[in-house]
Amino acid sequence: MPSTPRDWSDAFLEQAREDLRAAYALPASDCPSTLCMLLQMVFEKLAKAAFARAGAPNANSHQVATRLFLLLERNPSGKKLLQATLNVRQFVTELENAHPAVANRSSPPWPRLEYPWEDATGQVLYPARDLPLARRVRNPSDRILVDCLKFASAFEKQLTTIIP
Repeated sequence: MPSTPRDWSDAFLEQAREDLRAAYALPASDCPSTLCMLLQMVFEKLAKAAFARAGAPNANSHQVATRLFLLLERNPSGKKLLQATLNVRQFVTELENAHPAVANRSSPPWPRLEYPWEDATGQVLYPARDLPLARRVRNPSDRILVDCLKFASAFEKQLTTIIP
């Protein structure tokens, strides 16, 4: 029997949950760039789970997380969830833009997750030292990590009621 969008939704949701558990377990001060990569993967998989559950799977794109926010805006429960953590939306957009498949399309390439990149002056930069998102995650006075984890946790718990 062929797979259904719901099969894909369930699989993406379970993998997002595993990635989210890993993100909670990783201390921000030890590996902030890796934690950013995990957060990007969590949000991408949550978005793919939501779109598949809604009957519109888009498994081939890394630029799906920002569209998740548009989907949530059309649902009262989703709107309420979005209002609780307004700063998450911009950060997730920046995470998505730092995915290598997206960042490599810009000229010069944007800072990226996972891999070194060359800036406009020819200097080779790398995520652990140079990724601005990682600096935010590492900074204990910046709440972005806590807010992202809180939002992702709340959404993964509510996904099946927000998108029945």
